[in-house]
Amino acid sequence: MIAAEEKNLFNSVVQPISIENQLNALLLALLTVILFYLAFPSGGIAELAWITLVPVIIALYSSNQRNAFMLGLLAATLGWMCSIWWAVEGVAQITSSTENIVLPVIFFFCLLSALPYAVACWLHVRLKLGSSLYGAFASAVIFTVLANYIPHVLPGNLAHALYLKPSLIQLADVGGVALVFFIIHAVNILIANGITLLRTNKTQATQCFVMAVIIFLGNYSYGQYKIRYSANITTPAKSINIAIVQPNIDTKNRTREDWQQEQKKLKTILQRVDQEQNIDLAILPEVPVPISYQYYEEDKKFFTQNVYNTPLLLTAIQPITALDSTNASYFNTMEYINHNAVQQRYNKQVLLPFGEYLPFEQQLPWLRKVFPYAPNYIPGEQTENFIIQGESEAITAIPLICYEAVFPNMVAKGVAQGGEIIINSSNDAWFSDNSGQKVHLALSMFRSIEYRKYLVRATNTGISAVIDPYGRILSNSKIATNTVGYSVSEIQIQSLDSFYQQYPNVIKAIFFFISLITITRFRRTDAKN
Repeated sequence: MIAAEEKNLFNSVVQPISIENQLNALLLALLTVILFYLAFPSGGIAELAWITLVPVIIALYSSNQRNAFMLGLLAATLGWMCSIWWAVEGVAQITSSTENIVLPVIFFFCLLSALPYAVACWLHVRLKLGSSLYGAFASAVIFTVLANYIPHVLPGNLAHALYLKPSLIQLADVGGVALVFFIIHAVNILIANGITLLRTNKTQATQCFVMAVIIFLGNYSYGQYKIRYSANITTPAKSINIAIVQPNIDTKNRTREDWQQEQKKLKTILQRVDQEQNIDLAILPEVPVPISYQYYEEDKKFFTQNVYNTPLLLTAIQPITALDSTNASYFNTMEYINHNAVQQRYNKQVLLPFGEYLPFEQQLPWLRKVFPYAPNYIPGEQTENFIIQGESEAITAIPLICYEAVFPNMVAKGVAQGGEIIINSSNDAWFSDNSGQKVHLALSMFRSIEYRKYLVRATNTGISAVIDPYGRILSNSKIATNTVGYSVSEIQIQSLDSFYQQYPNVIKAIFFFISLITITRFRRTDAKN
């Protein structure tokens, strides 16, 4: 009896699939890859996100479990590669390595990132979720759990394709990016299940299509409601005028001597900002050259002369060991300068792998030989909000350096300490003039909706802008990319809360519970059969 059951299980896993069906499944998976690239910020056709997964989900309907896993792994790996190809050049520049060395590392990263999607595809077939209305919802939940709640180095996904569609992503204030991800996947899988059911059960197929429309319209309606509601908020607001300075320093410039040359073109911009009326804070973002108000006397003199009247937020490098040491290490830090002195500092806590440190260097010391010039930064140990004087009251700002803005928990720490506005300083020049800038913006700006806070994003070459608590870019805050310039924005900070801010784990718990129920239900059904 047991032997027979094991044989049936084996046959369900490795049931032969015809060459024609395998080829069709492969083509459908590749179509999903193309749609993903076009939908993601790299392609810019966000509307395609609502059908991106339909081809590969249809392919799973006629696949066995092993093929389902491989299809998911292939589609997700290629999707990741298409989405972050720009990282190859950037990492090569930062580490002073060649692209042929970096490419295998990026590919391995994409392969690891694809595993949750491969497992989700395997479970979609294993749990028979491709032939019912409930199966579509359960499959979307499982995709959400695996892709969003497993710690990830770069937590990007299909939800970020909608970053310029505020009315479609407002549910992030309830369940974060994960809930938006679920909505997109539920619509995709419902459409796919509906298509596969057309031949066998038109009633259920119709139910799937109708439910997909209901979910889409419900999500859109919620977004419209929240955005319209924002226009009627009348609670008192704190006001602050912030100037974003975009220095546009080329990444080829890396030395103190290079910085001396860059000062000449930046001097005029800083003086113009200093002459502006009622500027409460000027932000100079992360740049490729080493600067610091506190640790370089000549920098203190330069900024004192040119930004005398205006408080300055400077992203700097704080040396930990001697600068001439072969094993020198540093803090990537923000310095808040007011009254000609550094009032507060914040050391970056989440470092970018390869860009700021070598992962697994202690366990694999040979990595230093492969990437001899990879930076060696030290992570900070605590969140340090800045107290900035606004027009009438002090404002508590949450400082985030570069990559930190893609992680909700970093903002949560600052909000818990009274943070009222998010300031993100970044240098996306490493990724040249390609989709890397858009992807970084997309991953960051969801924080504004999740926590209903303004996000001020100051970058070296772009995209620099202010995003309001509803994910909308203030048009007058944008600075043309790859130019030297500045913008001034008056920000009215109101006391807004979100469900996600207060109860960040509720949606996660619900999704984990549904996943557990689905797997348990399948095991019971399988045991009866």
